[in-house]
Amino acid sequence: MKNTARVDITLDVICIWSYLAFTRYRRAAARFRAEGGHVDLTIRSWQVEPGAVGGRSKLDQSLDRFGESGVARVNALAAAEGIPLAFAKAVTADTRHAHHLIAMAADQGLAEVVTARLFQTHFVDGAHIGDLGVLRALAAELGVRWDETVPVSWARDVTAVPVFRFDGKPALNGGALSEEVLYGQLAVL
Repeated sequence: MKNTARVDITLDVICIWSYLAFTRYRRAAARFRAEGGHVDLTIRSWQVEPGAVGGRSKLDQSLDRFGESGVARVNALAAAEGIPLAFAKAVTADTRHAHHLIAMAADQGLAEVVTARLFQTHFVDGAHIGDLGVLRALAAELGVRWDETVPVSWARDVTAVPVFRFDGKPALNGGALSEEVLYGQLAVL
C-alpha cells in the first residue's frame, strides 16, 4: 500500500516512559492516517521487571526510585499529555500475561487498541494488569479471543524502553520523544 509506514515499537505496559511515548505516537499516527497514510504497527514486548511479584503500590515504588521531585515531574509530564495518573491506586505487576494479551490482540488486528487500554488500565484505572482475571475481562471487553497458543514477540536487542523503529531505520529511544518527532518519522516515509 502506498504511504504505508512500518513501525516497530518495543515497550512495557508498566513503564511510564513507554506510556508517554505511546500516547504521543498514537496522536502522530492519527494525524498521519487522517492524511491518507497507513501504519503497519508491530509491538514488541520487553519487561522492565521480569518476574516481579507485583501488588506493591506504584506510588511507593516510584517514590523509592525517583523521589518526590521525580514523581512530581512524571505527574506534570502526564498532565501535559492529558493523562490523569493514579499512582495512589496503581500496583506493580509482572507484565508477562499482559504482553501475551498484546500478542493475541496483534494476531487479531487489535494490538494498538489493546496496548492503549492496558496502559490506561494500569496507570489511570489502577487495576492489576498482572491478574489474569483483569486481563481476560479486558480481552472480552475489547473483543479479543483468548488464545494461549499465540507466541509473544519478545525484544532481545534492547536494554530499556520505549524503542521506536520506522521502516527499519535506526532506533529512536526514550520516553522524551515528542509527537512532532514521531509524526516527522511517519510523514517522511
